[in-house]
Amino acid sequence: MGRTENKKEPESGVILLAKQFGRTSFASLSSVKRALGTGKVGHTGTLDSFADGLLVVLSGRLTRLVPHITGFDKTYLALVEFGSETDTLDPTGKIVVSGGLVPSRADVEAVIPEFVGEIEQVPPLFSALHIGGKRASDIARDGKTVEMPARKITIYSIKIVDFMDKYALLEVRCSKGTYIRSLARDIAVRCGTCAHLAALRRTAVGPFSLSDAAGFSALDEFTIPSLLEHPRGGAERRMDEESEESLRKEILGGMKGMEPSLAEYCGMFPVEISPYFVDSYSNGRPLNARVMDAFFRAAGTRASSGMTAGADAELAVFYPKGAFGGVIEKRGGKFSYGFVVPPRRDFVVYSWDDIVGGKFSADFRSRGTSLTIGSFDGPHIGHDALFASALSKRADGLVPGVVTFTKSLRALKNPAVYPGDIASLPQKLGVLASEGFRFAIVIDFSPDFARIEGIDFLRSLVELCGMRHLSEGKDFHCGYNGSTDMAMISGFCRDGGFSLSTIDSVLYQGQRVSSSRVRECILGADFASVRFMLERPFALDCTGFEWSESRGGGQVCLSARKSGIQMLPPDGRYDVVAVVAVGDGRKSQKQEESGVKQPSANVRAYRSDCMLENGILRLSFSDKLIGGCVLAVQFGCPDENIF
Repeated sequence: MGRTENKKEPESGVILLAKQFGRTSFASLSSVKRALGTGKVGHTGTLDSFADGLLVVLSGRLTRLVPHITGFDKTYLALVEFGSETDTLDPTGKIVVSGGLVPSRADVEAVIPEFVGEIEQVPPLFSALHIGGKRASDIARDGKTVEMPARKITIYSIKIVDFMDKYALLEVRCSKGTYIRSLARDIAVRCGTCAHLAALRRTAVGPFSLSDAAGFSALDEFTIPSLLEHPRGGAERRMDEESEESLRKEILGGMKGMEPSLAEYCGMFPVEISPYFVDSYSNGRPLNARVMDAFFRAAGTRASSGMTAGADAELAVFYPKGAFGGVIEKRGGKFSYGFVVPPRRDFVVYSWDDIVGGKFSADFRSRGTSLTIGSFDGPHIGHDALFASALSKRADGLVPGVVTFTKSLRALKNPAVYPGDIASLPQKLGVLASEGFRFAIVIDFSPDFARIEGIDFLRSLVELCGMRHLSEGKDFHCGYNGSTDMAMISGFCRDGGFSLSTIDSVLYQGQRVSSSRVRECILGADFASVRFMLERPFALDCTGFEWSESRGGGQVCLSARKSGIQMLPPDGRYDVVAVVAVGDGRKSQKQEESGVKQPSANVRAYRSDCMLENGILRLSFSDKLIGGCVLAVQFGCPDENIF
């Protein structure tokens, strides 16, 4: 089995960046571009060079959402210096008025209420606003003046954090378009004096907080004594290589994806696409109300109203496991694609021959990898903490991956009594890709491989794959006859200088969750427990089955003998959901063994009566329009339509 790679597109995400004072917003973005290896980034509101604080940066296709986040409310800390005014209303300008009175704290507190609520504000002349087709700041630098038109803004709150001599430290929460420089000027005017902004820090943008931003720990303290000791202004500050590398790791580790809560904050309705319609959606199948009903299961009543109400709306699409998939627009009762973020395709599959042959990614190896090793037959809730542990090392710049096998090791040890795997290899790889892993090493457990000692195997992963972290369960063992246990592995990791995480077992109904237990529940037709432990219905992968079709009495019957190593429930009659590819589905029925994509044909889901007998499946449908090939049969689906 060879490896498969896909052309990489810039990763779509939200980056919270703590801009340092003395750097322009543009220069600050260069750190994000270098960290992500792309120029496709966009910020959602600049900060002047003298200011510091939160920049919300979007990358990849999420740059399409810049207008949504630009409109978020913002919170600032502002140091106002009374008694003098500069032409720019900030510390970078020339003093044009001085010797003004210095108000008391009580004087400032008395006028603050006048500026809370919806008010008219005149922006500064030194600003990026355009007057008559020219930037106001360019007009000002030419020595000219122009009347700046007032505009409506909203100030939600103003609090005095500290007051010392001629300085007031204010916290301001305001709407888009508010100029804190103008606010400082206007408060001073109401106090009968003048002022300018001596320092500014943005602490929040909508639901995002500065304390969560990459580079936050490098910011100076923002208090009156500290700011007086280290005044803002001067030449642009530059970062040394060590600081730049530290920031790069924070950016990579702190990148956030679009989440349903953020989509709602943006005014959109989150919807989750059914797993078997991912390709139909990402390939741009025409949208109508019937297709929308099939594609999505709504994430709450607000999403349902967004799909069914008459008003215009934007729907934020999420793939299974939560990855953001783009935006669908509803205008005049009709649906259309706003933009689509394709499902992640840069998941790479390697064979063990690829690894020993030196074909592993040099980039992954140089960055270091975070691995977890196991059969992972039917990834279940017992694996979630293990996966999360390995994936968490992305914060340290490591590339997360999985080492697994073409079939369960139990099939090799006891083939005569082995009931079969829970998931096919493509199903398993699909789950691993959706979890966020970047690669999988899939090993065909040959006799030669079985003779490798556990420590030698781990040493190969270190040398050939750059393993720097390993996450495993406490009962994990590997190597010839399973003789290498966690005590030996712990010593190997300690001596090698890389980290090891050991994960506790997960209980369900008082018993340990394991692949063996899931198999027992499938054999007992306890599909509710199976669904809970797998976090999805048990699905028989039917790609490659040879189906025969018969019609009569208003019924359509499809029959096939099971092939492959997946297990079956006991013989009997079941209510199932058959996932069927129609159109060119017959041409795309065969999949590569290592493939994680589903056929790109149109996909439909049908409820069906299923009879199992001696490995033969018979599906009966009342829909006369059914045709194509069956991709999967899902057992134990809930009563409501999940598609």
